Amino acid sequence: MNLVSGDMLWTNINKIPEKYSYLSEDINCDVLIVGAGITGAICSYYFTEAGIQTAIIDKNIIGYGSTSASTSILQYEIDTDLVGLKGTLGLDNAVECFKLCEKTVYEIEKVVDNLDCKCGFNLRDCFYYTDSEADVSRLKKEYEVRKNHGFNVEFIDSKKANNMFSFPVKAGIYSRSGAGDIDPYSFTHKLISHSIKKGLRVFENTEMISIRQLSEEVEVTTKNRFKINTKKVIFASGFEAKEMIDSKTAILTRTFTLVTKPIGNFDGWNNRCIIRNTNNPYTYLRTTSDDRIIIGGEDLELGGKNSKVSCLTNDDTVVIDKYGILNNRLLSMFPKIDNMEVEYRFSGLFGESGDGLPYIGEYEKYPNCYFCLGYGSNGILYAVIGAQLIRDLYLGNPSKLLDLFKIDR
Repeated sequence: MNLVSGDMLWTNINKIPEKYSYLSEDINCDVLIVGAGITGAICSYYFTEAGIQTAIIDKNIIGYGSTSASTSILQYEIDTDLVGLKGTLGLDNAVECFKLCEKTVYEIEKVVDNLDCKCGFNLRDCFYYTDSEADVSRLKKEYEVRKNHGFNVEFIDSKKANNMFSFPVKAGIYSRSGAGDIDPYSFTHKLISHSIKKGLRVFENTEMISIRQLSEEVEVTTKNRFKINTKKVIFASGFEAKEMIDSKTAILTRTFTLVTKPIGNFDGWNNRCIIRNTNNPYTYLRTTSDDRIIIGGEDLELGGKNSKVSCLTNDDTVVIDKYGILNNRLLSMFPKIDNMEVEYRFSGLFGESGDGLPYIGEYEKYPNCYFCLGYGSNGILYAVIGAQLIRDLYLGNPSKLLDLFKIDR
């Protein structure tokens, strides 16, 4: 499968800051993290900050997998609306999940400050809207539930929207807290660099091929036949870890992304907020610290490992059509922005859970192992939430939140 395809923004604007060796001897550690993309890097940060002897491995170059194709939108909103999640989890649990995501945006702000590197991080407003009259009443109900539970939101009707945006809006929810964006590649490497100073050992181009339970430890064998003995393993390898789980945990999709060259103005775009519509699949937009626009969406369900969607390349007619749709949408949404020229076009495979929530915690088939799988659009926030919950579980302080995110829910 082609995990990512195309010209990647983050790995083009950032040089590889550090190259790491592959594992060339047997080692021991307290915790082994499998997967050194942004999720694994976040886990390494929280575990080494807690003084836990940690190692991390990745079968590729660090940050060149799904991390390189992440649009890295950070927002309290979950793929499943609060009203919809209420029907699945109950109101209190649904609100807690939304509040947890909101809190985590500011947790990332603290982490970035601790790294002493901005990593392209910005706090943003966000706008969730519809251009269909049929969705207005649903959005109004969603707004009322959010407002009644303390979220800093405003309902935007079509008249208000005309003064804020240059594209058609029937109604929307404008949120003034709990959102942001970041450069995921820079963030990943800064997290790992910081964690190395705390004792993290890093091995890239080191693929795990087997795992064996010992009496009190786990033995991981790499492709080069070296062994890692560890008390616990954290699987932070995204959709690849899906193959280890018997139940259907996620639907895999390919999402498509365009990135413009830096532009001179953002006319018709209120406060450069994060934008998402109610369509299925939805379209999402953000800006970057160097004044680019990122637009993504037009998702296609995978349909199996050997399906055409799983193997698409950037010159496939399906991909070209998707890029064309996104480009036309961008031009129609912002006619007041001059000289918008697309510089990067890429796609990536991502997982979506049925309820929009991550899978975090233990799985009975693999004793002494933890899973941190942030499926859905909130993957980075879920990685932070998962790293904190798993750290606390390791230290003997399990949270009741693990019941909401358990793999066999």
